[in-house]
Amino acid sequence: MKGLILFLLVLLLLIIGVVVGSQNDQMVTVNYLVAQASMRLSTLMAIVLSMGVALGLLTMASSWLALRVKLGVLRQKLKKLQSE
Repeated sequence: MKGLILFLLVLLLLIIGVVVGSQNDQMVTVNYLVAQASMRLSTLMAIVLSMGVALGLLTMASSWLALRVKLGVLRQKLKKLQSE
């Protein structure tokens, strides 16, 4: 149940981001390290929002994986101690 509420909250925030972004149709110039691009502000906001969500998910997944490995090691130690 907690996961569903969290998913709906994240989905609501993404929808709000898309709605706000769709209202910004001005052209902006983005300077990269080696290039330059002109795009609509809404497109730039969507790209940056997507990159932020992806980076957050990667960070969360790496933390979760590290905790799962640690849990496995601790369970093995517990089994070993219980068998003695």
